[in-house]
Amino acid sequence: MSVFVVGGINHDVVVTSDQHMRPGETLTGDSLNYYPGGKGSNQAIAAARAGADVIMIGCTGDDAAGRELREYLSNAGVDVSHVAVRADVPTGTALIVVAHGENSIMVVLGANQEVTPEALAGIEFEATDIVVAQLETPVDATKAAFRLAREAGARTFLNPSPIDDINSELVDLVDVLVVNEYEFEQIFDQPLAAVLDEDADATFDFAGTLVVTLGAEGVVTIDEHGRRARLPARVVDVVDSTGAGDCFAGYLAAGLQEGAALQDAVALANVAASISVTIPGAASSLPLREVVDSIAKESANQSR
Repeated sequence: MSVFVVGGINHDVVVTSDQHMRPGETLTGDSLNYYPGGKGSNQAIAAARAGADVIMIGCTGDDAAGRELREYLSNAGVDVSHVAVRADVPTGTALIVVAHGENSIMVVLGANQEVTPEALAGIEFEATDIVVAQLETPVDATKAAFRLAREAGARTFLNPSPIDDINSELVDLVDVLVVNEYEFEQIFDQPLAAVLDEDADATFDFAGTLVVTLGAEGVVTIDEHGRRARLPARVVDVVDSTGAGDCFAGYLAAGLQEGAALQDAVALANVAASISVTIPGAASSLPLREVVDSIAKESANQSR
């Protein structure tokens, strides 16, 4: 019973500023920090901190950043035996500018581009597993992992970000699709608002479970039977939203893998993500399960 994560492992370079840059503009930053990151790594750590048995499938360079990131993953409880090390490419790096709690990100994929279908050699999925992926690694490896998962009866889980290499063949292999509004509209080529309107006749071509994160407007789910549900966002003071989506995805995957109902898993992930935005950094902001459970219980008591 494991969460397998096929995804990117990055070294995050984070600058805080009063505003985001426009083309041709030079600004002075307030601070500079270095954090472990990468969407795959973040989601793996979030799932591990949620209590899941997590196995990471990825690649780093044979450099100082790569060594530090593999050690960080291992110390977080993630199995890194399937993280390859390449001497001929650098570890992936993300350049992040944070202003007023919102971030702009540019990723140099580096070693993440070396995650190929061959990286799955020797891995055997089981029906109780869930296989998670994003789009910071080559899509061929994701397709191969999802096909193997389907053959084993395991569930597949895709958070399609950055959304620049996705097609219907990949979507057809997905059981749980976690998107924001922009990602939904890119994939299905239609406005999200019409689909979320229960009185509208709009449909979209997806047979699995759809989870749409809407930031301050909460989360909407549409299960495989077409049943819709909405969960409001927790109101918090946002410090840094970097990694919040990954926190949500990792916690959601862990909740589903441990057998929680969709709405219960979404509620857990929603609380975890709300905590993460109050802490700087990506992986460093991912909360432990006992903290999430405590705040979830407190919030439930306040709503009564």
